[in-house]
Amino acid sequence: MSGRHEEARSMGLGGVDRADLILLAIPLAFCVVYAAASLVAGGYTLPVAGGSLAAGVLVVDGLFLNPPDEA
Repeated sequence: MSGRHEEARSMGLGGVDRADLILLAIPLAFCVVYAAASLVAGGYTLPVAGGSLAAGVLVVDGLFLNPPDEA
């Protein structure tokens, strides 16, 4: 077997790449910020805006600041 397969192995936790963790963190961040903002502020607009902003920061990080490498 060639060494190429060994190079493609991920460096994350138990085979989980950084991109996978970001994909998991996007909905989690939205839900956490939405829940916290719902408790603090009444209404719908502020919690959705806060959750979207938190998720958007992770999307920008995952796509532009630290893009996934091609295997």
